[in-house]
Amino acid sequence: MTKKTEISFEQALTELEQIAENLERGQLTLEESIKSYERGMELKTICQSILAEAEGKIEYLSKAGSGETQKKTASPKSETSSRAATPPPADEELF
Repeated sequence: MTKKTEISFEQALTELEQIAENLERGQLTLEESIKSYERGMELKTICQSILAEAEGKIEYLSKAGSGETQKKTASPKSETSSRAATPPPADEELF
């Protein structure tokens, strides 16, 4: 089993996606499914930890001189493109 500090976000996400695919196929034994689910939960925790750390770094870097967080949003390129944009997909929690 890979330790938290030895796996990148991309590697963890790729492995998590593979586990999800294997579970969805339904061709694993019960024992294999349980082990895969447990590994998936570990990978989910790793990904969440890495993302939280990245978010903290971004927040730190975006602080104003006064110490307040600067909230910046991207302005739409044109009114037409903003209306045509589809909303982001809802977060689905697999694990």
